[in-house]
Amino acid sequence: MKIKKISVSTRLLIFSLIFGLIGLGSIIFIILISVIDLVERPIAAQILVFLVAIASTIGFIFLLNLYFERKQFVRQLNIENSYSLGNQTSFYNYDAFKNKSMAYAKRFSLRDYHKYIIAFTCGSLKNTASNSTMVQSMNYYVSEFVDSLFFDAKFKFPTRRNVYGFNRGIFLIFLPTNDEKVLSDLINLINDNVYKIVAERKLKVYAQPFFGIKEVSKNENIVEAIEDAMLVRNISENNFETYTFFSTSFKKDYTVDDIRDFEYAIEHDEFLVYYQPKYSMKEKKFVSAEALARWNSSKYGFLTPGMFIDKAEFAGMISLIDNYIFEKSLKEMSEQRRRGRRVLPVSVNFSIYEFYSKGFIDHVVNLLNKYNIPPNLVEIEITETTSQANQFLSISIIKKLKDLGIRVLMDDFGVGYSGIDNLRKIPFDAIKIDKSFTDLLVSDEKTKSIVKLIIDLGHVNDVEVIIEGVDSQKQVDILRRMKIDTIQGFYYAKPMPLDAYDDFLKNNQFEKEEDK
Repeated sequence: MKIKKISVSTRLLIFSLIFGLIGLGSIIFIILISVIDLVERPIAAQILVFLVAIASTIGFIFLLNLYFERKQFVRQLNIENSYSLGNQTSFYNYDAFKNKSMAYAKRFSLRDYHKYIIAFTCGSLKNTASNSTMVQSMNYYVSEFVDSLFFDAKFKFPTRRNVYGFNRGIFLIFLPTNDEKVLSDLINLINDNVYKIVAERKLKVYAQPFFGIKEVSKNENIVEAIEDAMLVRNISENNFETYTFFSTSFKKDYTVDDIRDFEYAIEHDEFLVYYQPKYSMKEKKFVSAEALARWNSSKYGFLTPGMFIDKAEFAGMISLIDNYIFEKSLKEMSEQRRRGRRVLPVSVNFSIYEFYSKGFIDHVVNLLNKYNIPPNLVEIEITETTSQANQFLSISIIKKLKDLGIRVLMDDFGVGYSGIDNLRKIPFDAIKIDKSFTDLLVSDEKTKSIVKLIIDLGHVNDVEVIIEGVDSQKQVDILRRMKIDTIQGFYYAKPMPLDAYDDFLKNNQFEKEEDK
């Protein structure tokens, strides 16, 4: 059952008219008893009626003024929402949401309530902030749903305590509650209905909700709480997680200066591609290489991935770096082919954010065409966690890549979900055993047994098995007996820049020994 929703403007008009009628009635009564000597007129009664008349008139003028201010406010919201939501609606903007949330936060500050700011988008912010017709429609229908959440009895949410608004692609909700389950129920309900709205309305837009949640502490500035919620919404999107709760540690992970540093590095070509060859135990030669990022920063010096990748993910810059390394590796491969150098397939890592982005496959194809690179010279590596974030979608993407002739590798196998079912369901061409297993291969019998089991599982599923981090002869001997397919690690080759990589492929001791 939907609760009858009366607008604020209508309520103000009704109350102003009530006060006006009371005031008018009081004035008429005063006039009548003054002109017609029908009743005895105690002075106290006359004063009371006179005060009622004055108070009612003041109330009428005050409420009528609020009514016209509200009408003007709604008119402004209509204009703004006609651009951002594609319809003239009084859905709150940022300022209205902020002001109302401040008032509600004070109201509930002395009660036993948790107060949350929830920031969410229906997909990637760079898409949902767009004013394209399809995105506008999605945001408008979602705003209608959010509006109904607190007025439709079937949703069972409080009706007089919540504030919600929309700001540049981001929905904001202020939720005071003494039951934490209400918070989780609300997030799940919004998440499910975003997908439902897109499907039922047949909107041709990629939907993937991302939530940021900040609990408002006592006496905390609401503006800061809203910013914190939007910050962790960004982190949810960057890490492809449905929701993230705010932690003070997040603010220490990156600053605006970090973002500027990454932008400067890309603009000034400071990121380098280093190549680490992979050695096939069966073919006795190097059969591919992994492209790895290095940052030759004018500000910080030479940095390896462990020194900047996490910060880039928090700052939302990892997608730009992924694409930069991918394009640069294709460009350098094109130059290798032009110069008649030996060319091996190159594998490139993509983050969860980029892999699931709307135009990922088109972007890959466009760059292959741009640099005239055959698809069989490209391999794409994603982590097992990435493949499991949305298994149905990941299978679809991987199949499309394979149809193009691009090999897809599961990186860091053994660290994530590591299910046998993953190998059976998801059509990877190869799996890469994580370095953490390699490190214990010689000293720990249990680790040795696990690695052997993974190799056998890969072979049963007709999947190439690659192991990372091999740096000793003992490790190589053990892996050879286990019938490993391919080895990557310092024992055979360290990551190296293009010129050194070219020279290595032309003249290395491992392939020379096999030629003897």
